Amino acid sequence: MNYIKKKIAVGLHVPQLAEKARKKGIEQLNILEKKHSYFDQTLPPRRMTENERKKRMKKISRIANSLDNAIPHSPIPIGIDTILGFIPIIGGLLGWFLALYQIYLSTTFGIPLWLLMRMMYNITVDFLFTFIPVLGGFLHMFYKANLYNYEEMCNWYDNPSGEYGQRVKAGERSSSAAGPPPGEITWTQLGKDLAQLVIKSMNSTKKSVIEQRNNKKKPE
Repeated sequence: MNYIKKKIAVGLHVPQLAEKARKKGIEQLNILEKKHSYFDQTLPPRRMTENERKKRMKKISRIANSLDNAIPHSPIPIGIDTILGFIPIIGGLLGWFLALYQIYLSTTFGIPLWLLMRMMYNITVDFLFTFIPVLGGFLHMFYKANLYNYEEMCNWYDNPSGEYGQRVKAGERSSSAAGPPPGEITWTQLGKDLAQLVIKSMNSTKKSVIEQRNNKKKPE
């Protein structure tokens, strides 16, 4: 069965399509990140000892491999998420929620918003593939969103940028109760910012629709 799946996937150029989708998305995110310093802000880290951080990183690794590569050295990537991907919609949703848990564990390290955005992009693309009949299942199989996210997490954790990144890695927090340290954003503020963005987007869409209707009503 694995041999058949591999032949079908290779014949449809699935690995190349999956990698192309990822690269294209990351390029767009890079442009967005450079334009807005907002994404340099970090989430509040949880206070952990060095041993606790190592254990948590190992847990994130186990989850990523269980979801995307449960059978090492297999000719095709097979994991829990791979199997769920062939179950229309419901399977994709279950896989998405499992992937969210992995991202949640990553946020406890105080990751920057640009990294959170990349992680969310990966699992969202992976989920959307499940809506495509047949081909989507194979795209979902080769788009290893959870392993991508673990790789991104390791790259950041090993080389956090800036002075605040170093403090986050060390698990240090400001002793002041007045508010978060410079460069850190609370979950509450992030929620408010997202709500404002949604409202602004909805108002913009509504305005555009009204303008289009008015233009159609104008006599030529």
